[in-house]
Amino acid sequence: MSRWLLGFTLLWACLAACYQQIPSPDLWWLLADGRLISQTGSIPSTDPFSWTAQGLPWHNDQWLAGWIAFQVYRLTGLEGLHLAKALLITLTLGLLLDTGRQLRSDGQYGWLAPALAITLAAADGANFFDVRAYLFTYLGLALLWRWLQLRERLHPAAVFVLFCLWANLHAGVSSGLLLLGLECLVQRRVHLVKMTLLALLASCCNPSGVWLLLHPLRLLGSPWGLYLNEWAPLWRRPDKFAPLLFNLACWLVWGLAARPRWQKGDLVLLLFACFSLTGWRHIPLFALLALPRWCLHLKGPAQAWQACCAALLLWGGLKPFWLADPAQSREQEYFPQRACSALAELPELPRKLFHPYGLGGYLLWRDFQVCIDGRAVQVYPWETYKSYLLAALPTQSEGDNPEPARLRFDQYCRDHDVQAALLFTRQKEAGLWLVQGNKRWRPVYSDDLVTLVVTEEVRSFRQSR
Repeated sequence: MSRWLLGFTLLWACLAACYQQIPSPDLWWLLADGRLISQTGSIPSTDPFSWTAQGLPWHNDQWLAGWIAFQVYRLTGLEGLHLAKALLITLTLGLLLDTGRQLRSDGQYGWLAPALAITLAAADGANFFDVRAYLFTYLGLALLWRWLQLRERLHPAAVFVLFCLWANLHAGVSSGLLLLGLECLVQRRVHLVKMTLLALLASCCNPSGVWLLLHPLRLLGSPWGLYLNEWAPLWRRPDKFAPLLFNLACWLVWGLAARPRWQKGDLVLLLFACFSLTGWRHIPLFALLALPRWCLHLKGPAQAWQACCAALLLWGGLKPFWLADPAQSREQEYFPQRACSALAELPELPRKLFHPYGLGGYLLWRDFQVCIDGRAVQVYPWETYKSYLLAALPTQSEGDNPEPARLRFDQYCRDHDVQAALLFTRQKEAGLWLVQGNKRWRPVYSDDLVTLVVTEEVRSFRQSR
């Protein structure tokens, strides 16, 4: 009975922690990738979606995740994708909890709920458990960590299949190689050395080859890592790392108090934590891998801990019910759903758009040619993103003076022959203020989210027809 109750609590908590009212902006380009693969039967290796990088190499490291996501979306819609996400994370946490249970010599279940609550709080699931290919990295790390923690002898076929699939689902396979390499370094076993080399070979079995493994190195210290929030390191976004730092500090203190002599698994996890602090998107990685160690280290009055954590999980579990709006109903609130539907009825308008960065994925999903989107370093040269930023926002030295940015925006559109722009109606980045006072641009559609503006030439052509 206790196992069934624990399983139900786990699913309940995951559905709550993973609940989001809106889909990730990057979901849309992932779906577009999956749709293109389904239609053509081949994996795109050059960019077909943008006008700034048209034909340039696309290091498509998430093609399999995109194909899977599109098949789920085609059958069940956004609600099905969110349910699949919750079940995938439930499987991930279930594997880690069972690993922690097996590590405990007493075999008790009493500490699993507290460990789960600590992990969900530190992992900040509301921000990081969205529908993205990253979910497969969580699952891959859980499987690998389970093998390593339970001292199971890694079977070569299982290692090769895991890393080969992982390398075609998400570039986070590099974190799995890092974990395996750290374990190899600490344990110093010949078998682990062989498995690490085999995993490295399997990871190269993807459309981008060895470039996939170099991808994280390109981000560290690059301009992309400075300007894209999800790759911002600890020292640039300390507020986002607060739950992870608290978890790490508590784990270090508690682990030393519970076991004055550290085990090798603790040392591997500590070394892995240093990697987790290099990027905002890495926040859940340490939190998830620490779950089995929390199960092992927690001791004391279990009943009090369980009561507190049960209240936390119950409150979180009720969230999907008092936040009643499903993801589908809020799509138009955060993405230009109505604007794209209106544009579909005006085929004479240009399909080549200037737009905010965060809307790029949705626009290419709706068959518009975009200037930038969330694929970022996979497709676009840094100069492309830099020129977009200069056209969409004032620089720091300009402060609140909008005139230089307005001039840069107009010149950007002239240089690239852009005659239509979808701008935020109220927000600052790529906002409507860019064309205020410029008689060359005229609005043809507007709602609370975005306003479509076109040049006078396009407007005159429409009126003449």
